[in-house]
Amino acid sequence: MNILVIGAGAAGGIHVRELTGRGHAVSVYDVDGAKAEALAASCGATAVREASGDYGATVVAVPAGLRGGLVGDLLTAGHRVVCEKPLALEPWEARRLRGADPARLFVAESQCYAGADGLDVARMRDRIAAGEFGPEVLWRVCAMTCYRPQSWCDDLFIGGGAFLEGGAHVLTTARVLFGEAVRWQGSVRCFSGGTGPDTGTFIVDYAAGHQLTLQIGWGTEGCFARECDPLPNSAGLIGAWRCEAWWPGDDHAAMWGHLLQCLAGDAEPVATVADAAGAVADCWRCYEAAGVG
Repeated sequence: MNILVIGAGAAGGIHVRELTGRGHAVSVYDVDGAKAEALAASCGATAVREASGDYGATVVAVPAGLRGGLVGDLLTAGHRVVCEKPLALEPWEARRLRGADPARLFVAESQCYAGADGLDVARMRDRIAAGEFGPEVLWRVCAMTCYRPQSWCDDLFIGGGAFLEGGAHVLTTARVLFGEAVRWQGSVRCFSGGTGPDTGTFIVDYAAGHQLTLQIGWGTEGCFARECDPLPNSAGLIGAWRCEAWWPGDDHAAMWGHLLQCLAGDAEPVATVADAAGAVADCWRCYEAAGVG
């Protein structure tokens, strides 16, 4: 397939390497032409000077604040689009994209496709629906890391902060597992000095009775160490009689294996545009509850 990747940053690089490794003809565009050329040269791709042309699919991997409008324009022009998470920065942009043709817009949510065959989240969704963990599931995720994201991540109105940029993984996955959210709470801080929250806690309740607690510590390395069970970067699924440590992981190879089937019309996405749009809204509802924005 002939594929265009827009954005030559960290996420764009992941997609370019994965797709060229599968033998696809990949073109790379970035407003910084030198950056696009460097990435293309390192991966056997082709750098282009315009984000236009006849491609089988276009991957959007620009900062969240630039995503919504670009994806909308590409869809209007007739492209099939795979959008990096989060789907958009603002909830209104996400709601607009939620109505797009599901055969033409997909979300690159790598943590919904991990596992031996890339469908661990779908299996867990079915186990929860079958009542294996009891009628209500409490899910706790604690993500603390020394990884420092690119500077735009810390800008509330460009990257959305840690809970949109990093937490979108969890919020989207929770939508897949639990469905619609009905109550949002948040307490967050900006320890790194940016305007986008980098540390704190979200609590989201779902219509089916389930609850998610999401803790993130980007600005204070080790802030949750030894304070969470299971360990950081895992999750606890707690039903009436059992507790299970589980986290789907971050598997771009499995994700692209499945998304390429979706683009060919041979499979349905695990994480839908509706799930991703709902995750953007969930983040901002929690920000609102925390007095941010």
